[in-house]
Amino acid sequence: MKYKGITVVIPCLNEESSIGEVIEAARAGIAKTGLAEEIIVVDNGSTDRSVEIAGQHNARIVRETHRGYGAALRKGFASASYGIMVMGDGDLTYDFSKLDEMVRPIMEGRADFVIGNRMHNIQPGAMPTLHRYIGNPILSFVLRLMFHSRAVHDAHCGMRAITREAYKQLNCVTTGMEFASEMVIRAIRCKLRIEQQDIIYHPRVGDSKLRTFQDGWRHMRFMMLHSPTTILLWPGLLGWLLGLAIAIPLAMGPVYIKGRLFDIHCMIMGGLLNIVSVQVITIGLLAKAYAHLSGLHHDPVVAWLYKHMTFEKTIILSGLVMLLGLVFTLAVIGKWIISGFGALNEARPLFFAMLCLINGIQIGAASYLFSIMALPRHLDHSPRYAEDTAVVDT
Repeated sequence: MKYKGITVVIPCLNEESSIGEVIEAARAGIAKTGLAEEIIVVDNGSTDRSVEIAGQHNARIVRETHRGYGAALRKGFASASYGIMVMGDGDLTYDFSKLDEMVRPIMEGRADFVIGNRMHNIQPGAMPTLHRYIGNPILSFVLRLMFHSRAVHDAHCGMRAITREAYKQLNCVTTGMEFASEMVIRAIRCKLRIEQQDIIYHPRVGDSKLRTFQDGWRHMRFMMLHSPTTILLWPGLLGWLLGLAIAIPLAMGPVYIKGRLFDIHCMIMGGLLNIVSVQVITIGLLAKAYAHLSGLHHDPVVAWLYKHMTFEKTIILSGLVMLLGLVFTLAVIGKWIISGFGALNEARPLFFAMLCLINGIQIGAASYLFSIMALPRHLDHSPRYAEDTAVVDT
């Protein structure tokens, strides 16, 4: 058998009324698998008898002084001895006695990461209506949309099983409730084999530590910050192209479509859309570059840009776009001089020149910062693919 034992990690903050029963349920669940057991209770600053009770039930006590759901789980995983690790809360919301069902896909070699799905079996009073019908479905849908995966439909279920080798690939860094989202996002990006397991969600024993709006926003914020392609690049690229499509034809003169006149006001709006969008694209690319260079996420698009769109090439492109704008600007100035500095009606070509100058400057400035980010610097640990972007000293 590939795996010798199972480690159950239970984060604990004042769970004296339930922790003993949870430990015994976990012990019974592991026994069904026939594997060796290890039950770790991670004390996260309990002020009641939780630690004492956990010790009486022969659990291994690990202490984490840094407060937070993610901090406690990361400490527990780092302390685990066995190749299969199962996590779950210590408030009886999850039935650890059925742990064997959660780990079966891993033991049979079908999955690296198994996450529970509570949404089909929620007991009365176990989940607030707001969480059940709005919060959790929306956040899970957003995660699937942003990270292009249909694997998870209950992204915040706290009952999960993962192999130790797979967990090491995740390199999770968060300490709060957003750890739940980070774990799933990293699993998707690392292309782990993910399976869902329907579970029953029971009413909790003791006080809830969940803060509906604060923790919900932390999950949403984390997903937004880790998906610059969906949040910034695609909307920015669409806006940039749409802005050009509107502004360039109108820069040459009024346009009639089915008898309707589109003139300088539309041209200004199209130009403004283009200018704003190029800023959004720049920020999105820089965010992707940071993630790639820091080892947070290997990005083939950024790797391609660093390899083929060098600083020298991009500066040339920037210069050509700016030169085009300068030529139009000088042409307008020339007409003004020839007319004896009289009345001037050259708003359209001058507006087109402005677009070229702004886009050219933005491309050049972004390329400069893009290249600075990849300058050689000393890093103790860096991904192998970073060598192509000059992150590590040679």
